[in-house]
Amino acid sequence: MGTYEIAPEQALESAIRFIKEGRVQGIKLEGGLDMAPTIARITRAGIPVLAHVGLTPQRQNALGGFRVQGKSTAGALKVLQDALAVQEAGAFAVVLEAVPADVATLITRKLRIPTIGIGAGNGCSGQVLVQVDMTGNFPPGRFLPKFVKKYGDVWGESLRAIEAYRTDVKSRAYPAVEHTYPMPASELSEFERLIGEEKQKP
Repeated sequence: MGTYEIAPEQALESAIRFIKEGRVQGIKLEGGLDMAPTIARITRAGIPVLAHVGLTPQRQNALGGFRVQGKSTAGALKVLQDALAVQEAGAFAVVLEAVPADVATLITRKLRIPTIGIGAGNGCSGQVLVQVDMTGNFPPGRFLPKFVKKYGDVWGESLRAIEAYRTDVKSRAYPAVEHTYPMPASELSEFERLIGEEKQKP
């Protein structure tokens, strides 16, 4: 946020910097009809743009929070209008976020470019899900959107491993002999003699 909203020229400058310094092959930005001139400016410069309409997280305060978009006829028409605008501006694909599945399916049919759904049903051309969410790499009690499916429990497994490590360290079970580097006994004896730590004979 703040790298493209002021003007299309600012957005193009940011995109060029991302390409040159970040060595990326394209950029993504949020916004529909209002961002179409910006997308057109960037794509005319030869930089691919992935658009993002529906729920736009960077603008969620203006949308009344993280709310489903396109639930009414007027809302669905607005999402379609945004998707068509970014397509005409040159976006190579568009993310549809938090849009009713039926609406996303119909919008996908109306576009020439692919749609990538997140919380928009399986009628989109493809899907995206945040890795932290899908792998369960977050503490218990965190709010999750309805569309998130946990495919793993990285947090739980990490916690189990950390607790086991702590137990082993406290009991001195770790590091064990197999985790250490040996020294020839004669060298160790000489080292002990030199520092006055010779083993006391019984």
